[in-house]
Amino acid sequence: MPLSQKRKEEYFEKFKGYLDTYSKCFVVEVDNVGSKQLQDTRRELRGKADILMGKNTMMRKCIKDYCEANPGSPVEKLIEECR
Repeated sequence: MPLSQKRKEEYFEKFKGYLDTYSKCFVVEVDNVGSKQLQDTRRELRGKADILMGKNTMMRKCIKDYCEANPGSPVEKLIEECR
């Protein structure tokens, strides 16, 4: 089921907020990872880290838009990680 335009905009704002707020990030591919393992990981990181999961194309678009608004940002390196 595709995301509504409103939900995409909310996702973009949240992601851009994280890019402005944090100087470090951790990119993880979760193909073939069970839901129980993801649930346990999220539970362990609760209160210690912010987790944002998304589709590669949405993440790439958000990073690209952010880099256009903030040229020379180190965030540009993340585009290659979201394939």
